[in-house]
Amino acid sequence: MYTLSAGLWEKFFKKKDYYVVIVGLDNAGKTTFLEQTKSRFVKDYGMLNPARITSTVGLNIGKVELNNTCLNFWDLGGQEDLRSLWSTYFDEANALIFVVDATRPDQFQVVSDVFKDVMSNELIQRIPVLVAVNKSEMEGAAPAAEVRSVLHDDNHSGDLAVLPVSALEGTNIDRCSFFIPTTMGTLVSKLDSWFERYEGKS
Repeated sequence: MYTLSAGLWEKFFKKKDYYVVIVGLDNAGKTTFLEQTKSRFVKDYGMLNPARITSTVGLNIGKVELNNTCLNFWDLGGQEDLRSLWSTYFDEANALIFVVDATRPDQFQVVSDVFKDVMSNELIQRIPVLVAVNKSEMEGAAPAAEVRSVLHDDNHSGDLAVLPVSALEGTNIDRCSFFIPTTMGTLVSKLDSWFERYEGKS
């Protein structure tokens, strides 16, 4: 039991490099979110012009360093026929970012269904999840609380945060980025304490 638990701990938490999957419906702003993140944390990085960013077909990758933590981002295409491929990346993921377009309340039912499907994955149920409510700066955008109300995570045991963001303007991008290493650091500390208590009883 201890060997299995230790193995899971090593796989998901005891590493300097964290792998973060970015998912969401098509045109929610996932790639712009990633580009804005890279522009803030990668020295001399030239952010792509948002007007030239097209729908992701396959995978975009990014890597940023925050203090002693390296975040490796996988930005996955959100078209309906690509969503079935998302789960192939979940096995290596340490955290997940789900991007929602706050200006499209007409899509919220689909968002709810897709989020529910993502959260039904056992691997996702135990890792930190961040919901980035994008385009919050635009007139008529739904508040984060409204988006949260349509998302269901009944079986999720990991940390979950819902933040209004603007991938275009960079609002709350820093908070989103630091959420992951902060949350992972807390989990590592908790697991360290658990293993110390376990070994003390052995």
